[in-house]
Amino acid sequence: MDFDQLKDCMTSQFEEMSPQVQAAARYVLDNVEDVALMSMRQLAKEADVHPTTMVRLAQAVGFEGFNDLKDVFQTRLRAAPDDLVGRARGLQGKKNSTLKLLEEIEQNAHNNIYQSIHGSGAAKLEKAADFLLSAKRVFIMGLRISYPVAFSFSYAYGMFRSNAQLVDGQAGTTADSLRGIGEGDVLLAISVSPFSRDTVRAVRYARSRGAGILTITDSEITPMNGDRTLNLVARNESMTFFPSITASTALVESLIAIMIAKGGEDLLDVVAESRAQLDEFEAYWEVQSQTPPLLFSDKD
Repeated sequence: MDFDQLKDCMTSQFEEMSPQVQAAARYVLDNVEDVALMSMRQLAKEADVHPTTMVRLAQAVGFEGFNDLKDVFQTRLRAAPDDLVGRARGLQGKKNSTLKLLEEIEQNAHNNIYQSIHGSGAAKLEKAADFLLSAKRVFIMGLRISYPVAFSFSYAYGMFRSNAQLVDGQAGTTADSLRGIGEGDVLLAISVSPFSRDTVRAVRYARSRGAGILTITDSEITPMNGDRTLNLVARNESMTFFPSITASTALVESLIAIMIAKGGEDLLDVVAESRAQLDEFEAYWEVQSQTPPLLFSDKD
């Protein structure tokens, strides 16, 4: 039995499983790498079930014991394409089942967001928001695949605070953008494996100047770790050959929402001023309320 067959079997048998076995099934399908690498007791602890429940799950899908089920996950991990061409080729193998591919993408995005937000937890996300709110200046950096996330945060943050600097490296100006960073400032650095060399250098430079560091990455262990660092982990499992930014985007949206919730009336006044300034430039297309003139009359 290969992984896809196991997944289909587990899905078809799900309704007949006990609630505890269902919880185990949800966990193993949402954490396929962990199943391949962790012991049965570790998995049971993470899934909040008894170790024997893992055995019952394996038996429910036709195996004698848990190790047989684990072998399927390990085979999947060894065979998983880890290069861009291999992952693209894997997608082409699904070309005759677009609906199934889209369903997998939807479920993958949901899992990434759920595990990232709940994995961070409300307390840590609030701590991160307070870290940003307490900063004298906030420097925001995300390059390559992480750039849209960094820009999104910078744009939204700029609607209610004016102390942000987007470090985008345009025209080779990374060093210039970080000039003067120091104590009281915070660098928000967004990067995932393989980590951008410029982002890692920027983090190390900012730390050496006494700035605080808030990172959004795909691991607890990164080359950006160090003193005065708070790290949020964004799950980035992807159906394509690039890491997904869905969870990273959800995390920065969560930080923006928490900061706005803490802002009070003063923040609302700033947002109103920002909108008024955009209106002066007619930044947005507005649908006119009046009836547009007719291009042709009945007499034509």
